[in-house]
Amino acid sequence: MKRILILACVFSVIAANLHAQTAGQFSIGARFGAAMGFNNPSGFQDEMRTWPGAGVQNFNDFVDQPSVNFNFTGTVNYAITNWFSLQVELNFMVSQGYDLIFSHPTSGQTSILLDVDYHSIDIPLLFRLNLFGITGSPNAFGIQAGPHISIPIGRAEIYDDTRGGYLGRFEISTAATFGFTAGIFAGIPLGPGRVVGDLRFIFDTNAVEMNFFDNRDVRFMERRALLFTVGYEISF
Repeated sequence: MKRILILACVFSVIAANLHAQTAGQFSIGARFGAAMGFNNPSGFQDEMRTWPGAGVQNFNDFVDQPSVNFNFTGTVNYAITNWFSLQVELNFMVSQGYDLIFSHPTSGQTSILLDVDYHSIDIPLLFRLNLFGITGSPNAFGIQAGPHISIPIGRAEIYDDTRGGYLGRFEISTAATFGFTAGIFAGIPLGPGRVVGDLRFIFDTNAVEMNFFDNRDVRFMERRALLFTVGYEISF
């Protein structure tokens, strides 16, 4: 009986070491999930208030609403110690933006709804502290934070939900935005690797601009978003 217990302990330790990310190990993984955008559209609202196409009475009574977008992420992580690591990611942020509701009394429409969005590739560099790594546990839970750069891809799209058509697809004049990412992460051993989850907040320090009508660069969004993703990673 004692031998069985000893063998069970040995196999448990071996399994834990296989799943735990130890100093000097790399991990690669992929995640997918959704994001709730709380983006600031004040620059675009200012433009619409004074837009020449609005007529004598400009658009007013603006209300912006958050929208849900999707993201797909690839990760590479290096464990400097059992509890501290660096992670670089490639995040594809799809259809991030907001809904904008406003009125224009002279148009005969009391409420106009626009759907504003664009896509980007985000590259964050995250410093991660795994609180379970200090105890040698195969599970992971901790905090992460670091800077990111976001590169717009494609065009900004503005869809007029009120009239059922595109207001336009506009070239994005901002080469990149910069900001900070912070949040928590968790991991549970499963098979040869770990199921991982991630909850984070992203905050850009500069706005995204588009080349609007009359060839003017307009600040149409300052990104603020809460992201939740799940996925899988393997250490080697």
